[in-house]
Amino acid sequence: MAINNPAGDHFNPPSNLSQDFEEYNFEDLEVDELFWQTNKPKEESVPWRKVSLTEGRNLKTQKIYSFQRRTKVFQKI
Repeated sequence: MAINNPAGDHFNPPSNLSQDFEEYNFEDLEVDELFWQTNKPKEESVPWRKVSLTEGRNLKTQKIYSFQRRTKVFQKI
């Protein structure tokens, strides 16, 4: 027989302040799309913009960096 435990029976959904990210390869993004290098918003989460097939711009420093085509990047959902 199942035991009823009201104190232990609760649903703890993620807060509405959490951000959802989806993982992509750099090559799958379109030019001018925003992306992040991490899916953890608590870490330094600097947005990037893809500027060519192999380059992305750090939007905080405005410097352009090269990326491998298969680099894992993240986009907010």
